[in-house]
Amino acid sequence: MTMKMLIVDDEQRIRLGLQAMVEAMDLPIEIIGLCANGIQAMDKMSGWEAADCKILLTDIKMPMMDGMKLIERTRADYPDAHIILLSGFNEFEYARQAIRFGVEEYLSKPVNKKDLFQVLKRVGERFAVEDSSEKEMVDQQLVEPKVHKKQIIADVIRMLESDLNQAFELNELSAKVGLNPSYLCKLFKRETKKTITDYVTDLRIVKAKHILEDYPDVKMYEVGSLVGYSDPVYFTKLFKKSVGMTPKEYQSGQCAFGNHNACLD
Repeated sequence: MTMKMLIVDDEQRIRLGLQAMVEAMDLPIEIIGLCANGIQAMDKMSGWEAADCKILLTDIKMPMMDGMKLIERTRADYPDAHIILLSGFNEFEYARQAIRFGVEEYLSKPVNKKDLFQVLKRVGERFAVEDSSEKEMVDQQLVEPKVHKKQIIADVIRMLESDLNQAFELNELSAKVGLNPSYLCKLFKRETKKTITDYVTDLRIVKAKHILEDYPDVKMYEVGSLVGYSDPVYFTKLFKKSVGMTPKEYQSGQCAFGNHNACLD
């Protein structure tokens, strides 16, 4: 079992220092990204597979998307991720706030190598217990008829499509269809060839394009909000990654052609 870890801090020396400490440890950890802010980290999370032991080690105060927003998004998209918070001397109030998002461990700056090792060791032990329990549950769920599984995925897709302007919660979604969250992710990927997060993103981008085509005077932050992204910077980054241009550029192109329905999917 390899643990896949993201290190997020806006100071390069801290990122590199943490990387050096982790790589010197006798632990099965692969660092899949060193990120300066939450937006970079969200991009790197695509390297996490459903079965991985996912570890997010993040600072609190960062530009563009801070640690609190990153933790909130991570918990929504990857409820089984193990989150470790780096906190400075005057950041205890932030740390208390992070408790409601399921932060498991805290490390004070400057980070002590021994403390980091103990934290990562505990995370690995917790994952081993969770993985064993999950395999027993999956073995039971795998005997369900294939038709029933397809109906479950159809129900999930219907729920996702009906509420695109709200942040979806994987735990809530899985509870509605009566499945373990991790198993639902694996089943969804097997049936649709996409992760739930990628599927929702694709739906939201299509809806955003339609809004931009139909309402040439709409503001960019309004578009993001209408498709479930409260952070306009994050929405713009996702849109550009998917479409190849920013929402504003896409809107300008529609106006230049004088045809707001030219790019409908």
